[in-house]
Amino acid sequence: MFWADQVASEIIKSKKYKPYWVDDMFTPSGFAHVGSLRGPLVHDMVFKALQDAGQKTKWTYIMNDFDPIDGLSPELMEKFQEYLGVPLRVVPSPENGFESFADYFAKDFQEVLKKLGVEAEFLSSWDMYHDGKFNDVIKLALDNSEKIQDIYQKVSGSQKREKGWLPLQVVCDKCGKLGTTRVHEWDGKTVAYICEPEMVKWAKGCGNVARISPFNGNGKLPWKVDWPAHWKVLGITIEGAGKDHSSAGGSRDIAKVLCKEVFDYPNPFNIPYEFFLIGGKKMASSKGLGLKARELTDLLPPEIGRFLFVKTEYKRAVEFDPFGTLAIPVLFDEYQKAAEAYFSRSASGGDKTNEDLARSFELSQVARPPANSLAGEVGRGKIQKPPKIRFLALAQWVQMPNMEEEIKKEGLEEWAKYARVWVEKFAPEKDKFTIQKELPEQARNLSKEQKELLKMIANELDKKWEGEDFQTRIYDLGKELGLNGKETFAAVYLSLLGKDHGPKAAWLILSLDKEFIKNRFSGIA
Repeated sequence: MFWADQVASEIIKSKKYKPYWVDDMFTPSGFAHVGSLRGPLVHDMVFKALQDAGQKTKWTYIMNDFDPIDGLSPELMEKFQEYLGVPLRVVPSPENGFESFADYFAKDFQEVLKKLGVEAEFLSSWDMYHDGKFNDVIKLALDNSEKIQDIYQKVSGSQKREKGWLPLQVVCDKCGKLGTTRVHEWDGKTVAYICEPEMVKWAKGCGNVARISPFNGNGKLPWKVDWPAHWKVLGITIEGAGKDHSSAGGSRDIAKVLCKEVFDYPNPFNIPYEFFLIGGKKMASSKGLGLKARELTDLLPPEIGRFLFVKTEYKRAVEFDPFGTLAIPVLFDEYQKAAEAYFSRSASGGDKTNEDLARSFELSQVARPPANSLAGEVGRGKIQKPPKIRFLALAQWVQMPNMEEEIKKEGLEEWAKYARVWVEKFAPEKDKFTIQKELPEQARNLSKEQKELLKMIANELDKKWEGEDFQTRIYDLGKELGLNGKETFAAVYLSLLGKDHGPKAAWLILSLDKEFIKNRFSGIA
């Protein structure tokens, strides 16, 4: 059984998680990196698997836009340094046309998620707090502050906070910062706080001392308390987290105990997923590691971008390093194999051969037919067969002159866009080639037999050739001259590209101007 269906089956069989409400969250403090996609796509798979199992399911994705800015990427530091400690929702946008800093980065990530077929309802933590939805859980947390301290200490082994610590921060009514306030007294209606100049290293408080109501958006719970609090507020029953949060004594364990001992709420089903790695390293936008999430939809079609995450079980890390490797062509190949398994299964009416591979293709579709339908039925959308030509061959075609008609004829225009991006930005040097305007110097060192071969090829050009037939003819001509296959085709590549390898020689020659080839091949002394 495919991993997402296995998770859905476990949830359904337990009978503890109704109504099924899947949830995840993101803090829009900068451009999301590709690794940030693992969580929402894992949750989207489980959501769709539950739906396909005939279950009514809700799926929300929360933007933590009430969080303070606690760090900035280098390009944002100069302009936004003064806003460190201020809630993301009230900081101005880096560009015109957006309501706030949070709105700018949240909408960027939402656009990527929608392109990848994520069907979540997007919610705002700022709105929920300011609408009063967190008032009851804030009161519970403040009334149980000693118990929360004890839970922190018991579960994670952390040291007990200073006397009077309360699990809340408020927005300073003087400087507007949230990240610098220490709440130290609660009388049942208001809290006392200090906006401390030296409380954190990344922001400076104004020193204001005041009292304020903690409700209706004046205050926010710290992350480890906010997480289980929002489960209770919304009614979440299914929410996973990265393995760092799910490790022993981590924030998930703390949330579980808080659910039981403070909020009186059942612990949601956990999906502890592994990281997304590039070159064996975890993504980190602040350190410049990896790709921005928005860049993934530039280098991969949406279905294949989704497939990258779908094909790997949540318990295993996703390894993907597109820089100077064949990772992208291999991913396209895997997608084509998954498509073959899917359409073969559908055509045979339910053959279980390669079932997981077929299911990975089905769940990779941005527009899918209804559950249990055969390929081609119209539901959410019609599933399309991908092109049959391999991506690596297409990457060669886009580098050849006069191949546009062939690309159009084969229906490859869409994939050709991504092939050009790969060649330009990610392909190893060995897979890039340029037709040399002048005879490459390397060609002057060809053997007498290789030079003769090129002249013989030039004499064949006035005939009407198909690629495969011409490839065979070139090989046979070389054989007649005593050349092996490598020597034969190297003669073509060295004379046109200046390197001893390249795309299929026949297609390369046929893609070029006939007179250009005749002059080049006949003129080698």
